[in-house]
Amino acid sequence: MSTQQLQKNAEILSNQIGFTLRAAWSAYVVLLFFPFTLLAVVVAFKNSGIAPSHSHGVDPWLLLTTAYLVVGTTTALFYRRRLCGAYFRGEAVTPRQYLLGMLTIWLALEVGMILSIVGCYVTASFLPDLLPAIVAFVFFITLWPTGKMMVTHVGNSNDAQIYEEPR
Repeated sequence: MSTQQLQKNAEILSNQIGFTLRAAWSAYVVLLFFPFTLLAVVVAFKNSGIAPSHSHGVDPWLLLTTAYLVVGTTTALFYRRRLCGAYFRGEAVTPRQYLLGMLTIWLALEVGMILSIVGCYVTASFLPDLLPAIVAFVFFITLWPTGKMMVTHVGNSNDAQIYEEPR
């Protein structure tokens, strides 16, 4: 392959990575603000006269949401590991695999937050049903799109300032 062809391929890959990061950030921001919007709607309806349910014992919405978050998020993490396994071997991941892997985790956490907020509406109480949404939100905000998986690690593995180990 000629040098000119290699430069053209590198430019195409750079454009794909840039597009993927813009798409990832767009999806991340939309998914970030959707639970707040839903929570505002639930608060508005709650203040409009929903009668609180008086149940004793374990809240079924809390159990459902917690079980979903444990199983769904773990499954999404394993699926992302399967999609982006090249990253953990020190290789670059394709932009498509990166976006699909991150969307899988973000959507799993998003569904958990939505279930938790719907539980607040159904039971007409915010606690304890809102607690799983808060935990899912904390995990969600720590998983912002960086794009590190799409870049090959280069440098001296003995020098920590030059080389960064895959996480």
